[in-house]
Amino acid sequence: MRRLAGTFAIGAVGVLLLGVWRPAWVGAGVLAAAVNGSNIVWGCLLLALLTPLISGRWQMLLAPGSRLGSGAVLLIVPMLVPVLLAMNWLYPWFHLDTPGFRGLWLSPWFFVLRTLLYAGLALALLGWSQRPDAERSGPGLILYGLVVSLAAVDWLMSLQSEFVSSLFGVLLIARQLLDGLAFAGLCVLCWNLVPLPAPQRQVLRGLLISALAFWAYVHFMQYLIIWSVNLQDETQWYRVRQAGVWGALSGLLMAGQVMCLLALASPWGARSKVLIWGCSAILLLGSVESIWMSLPSIFPDVEIGAGLMAVLCQGIYGLGLWAWWRWQWQRRRHEV
Repeated sequence: MRRLAGTFAIGAVGVLLLGVWRPAWVGAGVLAAAVNGSNIVWGCLLLALLTPLISGRWQMLLAPGSRLGSGAVLLIVPMLVPVLLAMNWLYPWFHLDTPGFRGLWLSPWFFVLRTLLYAGLALALLGWSQRPDAERSGPGLILYGLVVSLAAVDWLMSLQSEFVSSLFGVLLIARQLLDGLAFAGLCVLCWNLVPLPAPQRQVLRGLLISALAFWAYVHFMQYLIIWSVNLQDETQWYRVRQAGVWGALSGLLMAGQVMCLLALASPWGARSKVLIWGCSAILLLGSVESIWMSLPSIFPDVEIGAGLMAVLCQGIYGLGLWAWWRWQWQRRRHEV
């Protein structure tokens, strides 16, 4: 545990020093890492809110992982602080003096205020999720959808001027659902002391397949709607991601998700090893998607240094989250 914390601290200090030299690279890398880390946390929070509303064997299957993952809500603000410090180099609206409501919404001070508000609401939802009460979970899910949709607009969609998509928040929710299921699945598959029974493995497999299909559906629908309207400001979001390195990254993301779906839907999809590899691949593809959704809007012409910085920041944030979750898991085991 101390080694993990020490490695994380050294990496964090190194990134801060690099930020003095290349603030845009570090800001973009930190944004991608923060989106990826918060997606897992929000996904587990979503599962924790869902479980009181739907009966079935999947409640006890996902409860340990969803409780553990959602407990990292406390880390959302520390993850996003470097992004707030780098707004000047990331968001094109930072220096604009736009009149009316748009200018108010896309103003630095209001952006910071909304980020803190989202984190506060996440803490409130965490408190609700810890009480198995359906009367709280229903309104909590509505609030969750509103908060995540607005956060998706603020943190990611506003990176590219004039880009508008009513489905953008749903893309982030689909990713969070996938990451939450994969994280909770890995917790029960790898950290439980007894093997997972076959019926529960089938339930986990079915949930993952459904989430993968939902992810593919919402991405296809946004792609279809944007290209059917064919407005230059909106299609530019995809044009940037179809050429060169970004096009290769798009192909890797889509092919990886399809391979996960086919592997889990195969006759061997309910085996423990296939589920472990499937959940691990989904989480890795989540880190790819966070880079895919953020960096092309900041660096359309591709800057290799920014991509490498994003990978480095993903690793540093991953170490920090892993140390937090491992400490929480060990503490709960000792309490039991």
